[in-house]
Amino acid sequence: MSKSDRILMLVIAHTAYFPYNISITCESKRFKMFRSRLFDGFIYTLILFLFAACEKEQIIVPDQGYAWPDTERAYWPTDGWQESAMELHGVDPEKMEIADQFANDDPLMKALLVIVDGYLVFEEYDHGGSVDASTNLWSVTKSFTSAIVGMIWDDGYLSSVHQPMRELMPQYPEFGDITLYHSLTMTTGLSWVEEGPLWVEWAMSEDWVASALARGFVTEPGKKFFYSSANSHFLTSLIFHKTGTTPGKLASKRLFEPLGIQFDTIGNDLVYTNWDQYTEPLFQTWRKDPMGIECASFGLYLTARDMAKFGFLYLNQGKWEDRQLISREWVHESTRDQVQDVYGRYSYGYQWYLTMVGGEPAFLASGFGGQIIGIVPSLDMVVVLKYEAEDPVHPVPGTAHDDMHLFELVVDAINKS
Repeated sequence: MSKSDRILMLVIAHTAYFPYNISITCESKRFKMFRSRLFDGFIYTLILFLFAACEKEQIIVPDQGYAWPDTERAYWPTDGWQESAMELHGVDPEKMEIADQFANDDPLMKALLVIVDGYLVFEEYDHGGSVDASTNLWSVTKSFTSAIVGMIWDDGYLSSVHQPMRELMPQYPEFGDITLYHSLTMTTGLSWVEEGPLWVEWAMSEDWVASALARGFVTEPGKKFFYSSANSHFLTSLIFHKTGTTPGKLASKRLFEPLGIQFDTIGNDLVYTNWDQYTEPLFQTWRKDPMGIECASFGLYLTARDMAKFGFLYLNQGKWEDRQLISREWVHESTRDQVQDVYGRYSYGYQWYLTMVGGEPAFLASGFGGQIIGIVPSLDMVVVLKYEAEDPVHPVPGTAHDDMHLFELVVDAINKS
């Protein structure tokens, strides 16, 4: 049987036996959303799998690395972004108008920001979005988690990304052969379901690390990329257990304060009894798990301009003003092809996606609903997308709700000559 025949049989088998009429008795709005979208989510995931099966491995980052811009800046946006005309920075206004119209046509779109050469050249808020709107970044949070791991790496708390997690956190021998590298690159082999009742069950458990590890493994560590919020949460737990300080406090002092981002850590007295409470809006803070450790995979609330600052930090290889907040080594390792052939068009680094956009290698933080911080080093460019975050909807390629297509339209507006 050929490879294509096996794929076809897989499609038939899944569509024939998938329980389309699912009945879940629960008052949670989140459960109802999952119930109504579970089948669509399955088909979307299967399509991505099929694309991946047909694509050849592609290395995104050249051997010599990205064409990083000069980090000697005329100013730094610590106290706020300076605006400039897009024409002065090689951006075609007519092409940006096409991108803006595509954004506006999506009722879920909230914010589109474009930074070129360190200047805010385009900023538009749609459908109730605003410059002060602080919303859940969802899985964009994972890239912030990676940055804090980089900080404690720079501090010497970690000697190698290949250290076993059971040695770094000996209270969890269930880690087995999982290393820090496996957690950073989503290659732990953990048995996992990213949405639905099992995911919510994990979120409502007392110890997220123990609960995730209790689910067992489907492959040996290092064999396969498989996206899991638990993999990311291993990282914030590691930060706390190695330093004795919560990730939120570290981020507040060493990341948000230097970047000029308003931020307050959340109190430990906030207790969740159902999933809906996890989705209630907050402002400039970071949700915690039941053990008081910040959620690595979601729950960071920031504005679009704050997101742009974080992207600008990575565009400048961890440098901000006259300080190296994160080492260049960590930034470079985090944003190169650690795992290839992800969903047919991406590679994966340390909690960052890598892809080609407009013929240029780029890396991005990506979250549920279409939240994106996209960095294109060769164009000295940061693009921020914010979509509906309180009731997010998965983007679908080829529709009006297509975050990556909007990212591509913006990049295509740059004059590359």
